[in-house]
Amino acid sequence: MEVTVLQDDFAARVDGIDLKALSDDQLAEIKQLWMENKVAVFTGQELEDEDLVTFAERLGPVFVHVQKNLLGDGPDEVMYMSSQAKEAPVKGNLAWHSDQSYTSGPVFATILYGITIPEDGGNTLFADLTKTYETLPDDVKTKVDGIQACYSPVKKGRPRRRPMKDDQADELSHTWHPLVRKHPYLDRAALYLSPNHITQIGDLSEEESEIFLEELVVHASNYVYSHSWSSGDVIMWDNTQVMHRRDSFPSTQPRFHKRTGFHLPDDLRTPVAA
Repeated sequence: MEVTVLQDDFAARVDGIDLKALSDDQLAEIKQLWMENKVAVFTGQELEDEDLVTFAERLGPVFVHVQKNLLGDGPDEVMYMSSQAKEAPVKGNLAWHSDQSYTSGPVFATILYGITIPEDGGNTLFADLTKTYETLPDDVKTKVDGIQACYSPVKKGRPRRRPMKDDQADELSHTWHPLVRKHPYLDRAALYLSPNHITQIGDLSEEESEIFLEELVVHASNYVYSHSWSSGDVIMWDNTQVMHRRDSFPSTQPRFHKRTGFHLPDDLRTPVAA
């Protein structure tokens, strides 16, 4: 196993391993490496749906997306994300967000497996929200500490690319989490930013919340890793420490990924303020 840290303790590439054949010791080493670096890129993988699920299961309770209509023909635990799909195809860019932040117990890790990669564009970008929080000016850090934000799957002015049914959106709207959350295992804290989903911060108005959110996003943009995909890449990221987005790509060039993930244990699943 060869490990290369890609930039400033943020994002690590792991070459020379097979995620289907990890010993328990290798798995524990990978999990620690991933948490320390927030994003882990595993190259050269050849995985079936069952392999993805088994890998996720070894790390935690497997994630199933709340939008069952978006799942593929395989196991419920694996979402197919294709630009060629008839229903809710993946296309264009995708704004900054943290997966499932609008649920009461957001997914801990997202695992994304690249299969068909467009020749141009389609990078996935990750912002280091631990570093973002650590480097905030003192007055801004004082402002974010101890307050909560409201997260919703439906946000004014940002229509969902993959629409939810009305009952799903109603059930998941208005979920409040700490804006600064404590990591469940490491002695660190991070901003819990999901600009695509945050509708209010503390007792600020909608307009004030959006202005402050943009200020935080601009600061976070100083600490970004952009991943240019190769077929066979598997990326696993820690949703407690990063947000991510997708660059646009030509509609004439197909893009296909498979996605799964895993939750924290039940007693750690609800975000805790730092």
